[in-house]
Amino acid sequence: MIKKMTSNIFRPLLQARKFKTMLKLAQKGEPSIQNQLGKMYYLGTYVGQNYEQAFYWYQRAAEQGFPSAQAHLGEMYQYGYGVAKDEIKAVYYYQLAAGYGDMYAQNFLAWMFSQGKGIPQNYAEAIRWYRRSADQGYEDSQYNLGIMYEVGKGVEQDYMSAIKWYTRAAEQNYAPAQAGLGMMYAEGYGVQKDIVKAIGLYQKADEQGYAPAQRLLGEIYETRTPAKAIPLYFKAAMQGEATAQTNLGLMFAIGEHITKDPIISYALLDMAVDSGNETAQSIRDTIVKELSAFQINEAKKLIQDIDKLWKMIENRIK
Repeated sequence: MIKKMTSNIFRPLLQARKFKTMLKLAQKGEPSIQNQLGKMYYLGTYVGQNYEQAFYWYQRAAEQGFPSAQAHLGEMYQYGYGVAKDEIKAVYYYQLAAGYGDMYAQNFLAWMFSQGKGIPQNYAEAIRWYRRSADQGYEDSQYNLGIMYEVGKGVEQDYMSAIKWYTRAAEQNYAPAQAGLGMMYAEGYGVQKDIVKAIGLYQKADEQGYAPAQRLLGEIYETRTPAKAIPLYFKAAMQGEATAQTNLGLMFAIGEHITKDPIISYALLDMAVDSGNETAQSIRDTIVKELSAFQINEAKKLIQDIDKLWKMIENRIK
């Protein structure tokens, strides 16, 4: 216990000395250290988060051809962190790093090709770069490649290939891939339909707090044991999952397996409508005919005081 307490006392001092040493090496032009400093400032590790400083050190390392720094610099340009947003420059740096084999840059570059961001849309190129990254074991690329095969973008639709890539990513405990693979089993796409396997995969993703999986699992339970669906919809709704908000809003609207509450229902549905959910709009526009102006106003107040809304729902579903 004494040793541990002593260690905690001196840790800040040791970290400060380490930072000073790193700073000297970075100033002398060591690219790997410059990249580490960039990451420290980007994440706020041992130093205050500072995107401008992160950009500065990433840029110095990138100028020396350090692939990881080039990839990070591309990300900063893509999202406008510490620098004016510039998707063309983002693609430029992703291409540099991807050419050196950086799997993260390859994944980002593939996404830019798939979305036509900073470069003309080209699904074939997206597939090529996703594959190069996925072959290195990067789970996000494996998942993205699975999506491309599932929907048939840049390749012929191939459920078996989609399952293959979803499985590789799911085996790395990647929640989106677990949910994607679960849906393949739930629907019987490219594999024999197996609800039990689907539930197991959704549960693994739910344990990581992945909202789409919580909603999908809730939809299965709603047809079997509806009481289990409600807390799952609630967890997903709090994360902004529009379909979960719609499903839960509908349950409050009709009083299905929960006490009817048109005010909570309207609030949930209105949030889903703001996210573009057309089903929510149809339901909301139907129930609003039965609400008073006071009830509508109360619902809108809850949307503004979102913590109060979540607390009300939490109390109702206990």
